[in-house]
Amino acid sequence: MTLSINDTITFVEVMVILLGIAITWAVYYRSERAELPGEAPIPNPLEPEEAHDMSAGRTLR
Repeated sequence: MTLSINDTITFVEVMVILLGIAITWAVYYRSERAELPGEAPIPNPLEPEEAHDMSAGRTLR
C-alpha cells in the first residue's frame, strides 16, 4: 500500500512537529540544574586559577 501525496505531506508534518517537541524536551530537560548568570559562584581571589588545556596557546593579541 502506498501513501498519497496528501498523506505523505501530513505524515511529514506530524513527524516535524514531533521532532520539534523532542528537541524542545531535550533542551529543557533538567534545565533547572543549569548555572544561570546570576547564580554563578564568585571565585576566591586568593586561590590560584585552575589550569585548563584551553588556557594555554595562541592569543589574539
